[in-house]
Amino acid sequence: MVVSTLCFSAFLPFACKPISEMEAQSAPDEKKYDSGKKDKDKGQDKSQDKQTSETSPKTTSDKTASDADNRKGTHGHDQPKTAAKWYITMHGEPSGNTVHALSGEGETLGNILEPIPKSAGGDAKGVRGMLHTGEHGILLVSASMDNTRLLRYGAPTSDGTLPFESVFASKALSSPDLVHSYALAVGADGTVYASNQDTNTVTAYFGIGTVHPGQPVPVPAEIMGLGIPVGTIVPRAQVSPQGITEIRGIAVGADNLLYVCDRGASEVVVFDPKTGLRKSVLADATSGLKHPIQLLFAPDGFTVYLTDNGVPAIFRINVKTGEIILFANTATGCPPLPSSLALDNEHLYVGDRKKKQIIRFKIANGECDKKPFADALPDAPEFMIPATAMPPTSKVRSSNDAASETP
Repeated sequence: MVVSTLCFSAFLPFACKPISEMEAQSAPDEKKYDSGKKDKDKGQDKSQDKQTSETSPKTTSDKTASDADNRKGTHGHDQPKTAAKWYITMHGEPSGNTVHALSGEGETLGNILEPIPKSAGGDAKGVRGMLHTGEHGILLVSASMDNTRLLRYGAPTSDGTLPFESVFASKALSSPDLVHSYALAVGADGTVYASNQDTNTVTAYFGIGTVHPGQPVPVPAEIMGLGIPVGTIVPRAQVSPQGITEIRGIAVGADNLLYVCDRGASEVVVFDPKTGLRKSVLADATSGLKHPIQLLFAPDGFTVYLTDNGVPAIFRINVKTGEIILFANTATGCPPLPSSLALDNEHLYVGDRKKKQIIRFKIANGECDKKPFADALPDAPEFMIPATAMPPTSKVRSSNDAASETP
């Protein structure tokens, strides 16, 4: 395994060092930012109870007016939510517990989720991971410990809001390990994966467009003897030496393998989602990791970006060669509590949970913008995705492979 650094001497007046030679930096305690505290959830419940959960002309009007008041972003403009280029979730922003839109210039455009009826469990609480369904809607984690749900929203309406469609999965819907979920990922066959902080597991669900969307998949035969419940494909360390100690982000690569951040073990572990078996460790403490948090694959499906808020640092890893590059540390612009990751053609976007900002880096050389891409967010950013669905890495790879094999 090779560890190297990304130097930008023209940008910064210091010598780059391998992560193994970096001086120890005191990292803020990420745990104090973790959601899931029952007292906080109860406080959010009270806040949500004050909101009507049934859509009506009055509710829609009030909601639109409230959003308009909060639409002026960091650039002082006033754009509609239809100008959204990015969606972000935040730690527990009191007035929302929802998804906010950002423009291409980083302006906050307001909340975009329509209310959820009480009959479906009420509005989202503790929003976390998101992914596109392929139909221009999204799946969203509502991570409240008392009522963890994966929520499905439809395509944006004419005013840019996302209509609620259904509860895709929940503990109450026969998924016992789906508790205080964090990140979502999707496989080439549409299978949806969720990482669950309170059970330190990965659960899996049949994808949208299948015969049984949202139903938990059977436990793989290879790990059935562990006695884990239906839907669980990666177990906790307490029931298997291959299991996870403290789970955070997950991602699926072009190799159709599942990459899992084990914050407690300082590892990124690779699993075969079909068998539930550990295949390898992509990176660990010997690579410089401390508390790996989130993973994001580039469109090639083999380059993965990783945030670690124990170092703190951003790593770039080639999963085919094992090469690990220190993309950024705090001296080169990495936030002290890095979280969300997002990509466009030229930039890597990284959430700063401490300063409530989105920081932007040039992919080509790792140079950090002088000013935050988005500033003064309502709360700490958690996850960020493009507003427009992008093709999965597996499909990008399939297209490239097909082109290369054409005579």
